[in-house]
Amino acid sequence: MRNMRPTGQPAPFATAVKVALVEDSFRHEALFYNGEDGFLRGTLPFVREGLAIGEPTLVSVTTRRAALLRDALGADAERVRFVDMHEVGRNPARVIPAWRAFLLEHAQHPPGVRAIGEPVWPGRSAAELDECARHESLLNVAFSCGPAWRLLCPYDLDALDRDVIDDALLTHPALMHEGVSRRNGAYLPLEIAPGPFNGSLPPPRADHEQLLFTRLGLGALRKLISAHAEDAGMRPDTADELVLAVNELATNSVQYGGGGGTLRVWREPDAVVCEVRDRGFIRDPLVGRMAPPIEQYGGRGLWIVNQLCDLVQIRSAPSGTVVRVHVHARRPAVVATTG
Repeated sequence: MRNMRPTGQPAPFATAVKVALVEDSFRHEALFYNGEDGFLRGTLPFVREGLAIGEPTLVSVTTRRAALLRDALGADAERVRFVDMHEVGRNPARVIPAWRAFLLEHAQHPPGVRAIGEPVWPGRSAAELDECARHESLLNVAFSCGPAWRLLCPYDLDALDRDVIDDALLTHPALMHEGVSRRNGAYLPLEIAPGPFNGSLPPPRADHEQLLFTRLGLGALRKLISAHAEDAGMRPDTADELVLAVNELATNSVQYGGGGGTLRVWREPDAVVCEVRDRGFIRDPLVGRMAPPIEQYGGRGLWIVNQLCDLVQIRSAPSGTVVRVHVHARRPAVVATTG
């Protein structure tokens, strides 16, 4: 996403276009705010409006922001579902399934639903922020042809870098400002937006370990990952999840990526990073973000990987595909999933 950003982008609210928005479609809105007071001024009326017309409302933000909104809502907070975005959105690829589950739960609810989601918070790494921007763009793909509902995405202007705000401008068709939702003139429509797998990844650490594998080499691959996980001090259950995730990627390479591939693995300060390269080409922009039907045979590899890993990065072109996964060495014992 970031290498496609226009230069000289104007201030956020200068791009709003006063055109009526379509009411019977998915409305994906960005809210640019300053500090805690600005957060409440932008989100509280949105939630109260939904409650007033009987719309089921889900709020997935950071713990601190959720506490502010709960206090401001008072007794009405009991009518809102709160989900910790630190858990759901640690891997941004797990957020779309969470919204899908909420929509499915209320599919027969006449007024529709609304939600607030804040997957970007201060302190996220550059890799996480890039995947968040790709996630925001994919929301427009995932829900463009479905039922009408509203998703408000807050961005803290005081705490986030300008390039993060620029990404939000490119990926949100609407802007919420002073309680008014307007069409966003800076939004890149789906037909001209960069694909979710475009671009390249930064090179791995110089001290990475590399292994070429085929179907007959998957055992050695699993042993290598297990050794790196043990050296990183991972708990056994976390290590097992990393081994399973990378084995799924390698199996996909064997089946769909030319019979094998290349594994590279290295340590970051707080994580083990594994990368699988092969000659395959991924065409489905929502791969790994759609819960496979129980009766489906196969096709679960990237879904499983997204549920097990803390960050998943995919870059794919006709020349080949690379999938890079990050698993924190010291992550909490309970990992929330959103299937």
